[in-house]
Amino acid sequence: MLAGASEVRLRLLRDGDAPATNPLADAFVFGLQDTKQQIVAGVLQPDGKLGWDFALTVKPGSRPDHPVFSGRFASGPVDDRFVYLSWLSVPRQVWINRVKARLSTIDWRQVRAAQAAGLPLVADMTGWAPGDARKFVEWRLAGR
Repeated sequence: MLAGASEVRLRLLRDGDAPATNPLADAFVFGLQDTKQQIVAGVLQPDGKLGWDFALTVKPGSRPDHPVFSGRFASGPVDDRFVYLSWLSVPRQVWINRVKARLSTIDWRQVRAAQAAGLPLVADMTGWAPGDARKFVEWRLAGR
């Protein structure tokens, strides 16, 4: 791990796996997309939602109040990192839909609280669609 870097646990949730659009009714694979375009399937949660637990490396950046995230699932430019939930067409091997869960609203207070509690920061992506007008998801400490 890089100097000054540590790890923070995250969890994405979504109620259902149906893509926002699928005009050709393609069979699809849905899940958390990594930086090598691989899809990791969600795990069914007790409440019926799908969940993805993962960790990212977090370190100080050029703006001291905003952490910089990196790792297998962190996509995008340094100042606007995000993780993708993605739907991949099986027959055509193209993206049907992708939804961004931006990380830029996570601050050091949240990172430290998650690390101290040994709990993930959670965002619920239920109802989010590609190009959603709601730009930022709400990240909260698990159990709160």
